[in-house]
Amino acid sequence: MMRRAVAVLVLLAACAASRSAPSKAPSSDSAAGWKGGSELLSNDGAWRVVYKVEDPGIRRGEPVSLEAWVFAADDPAKPRADVSLAVDAAMPQHGHGMNRVPRIEKIGEGTFRVDGLFFHMPGKWELYFDVARGPLVERAQVAVEVE
Repeated sequence: MMRRAVAVLVLLAACAASRSAPSKAPSSDSAAGWKGGSELLSNDGAWRVVYKVEDPGIRRGEPVSLEAWVFAADDPAKPRADVSLAVDAAMPQHGHGMNRVPRIEKIGEGTFRVDGLFFHMPGKWELYFDVARGPLVERAQVAVEVE
């Protein structure tokens, strides 16, 4: 009788734990968080980068945060798990870049959070996304006008 009571208690505890444990599967919102983002192809066409700048957007003298997703150009369904990403910006006409280094965190498969981009001058900037897979790096860039 005692064994049965203990077994029932263990079974009930296991059921309760499985109900309260957080799901590891991404929600439908986070799984498709890239939808509606700005898209660009890397220079040799191997990668598609989608990014979303957080509000209030890109403004001079204010830190900027964004999320970025990296896909194989021929497979837009799922971000690539086997890549890393570096993000930077420069003013080609002035011959200089940002005066701060952004923080980049991989938050999921092919999904990155970038904090601390800082556009310290008004004018024409280029925002660079360098996608690395093994020893190969390919850049995607976009022009940005900062007022």
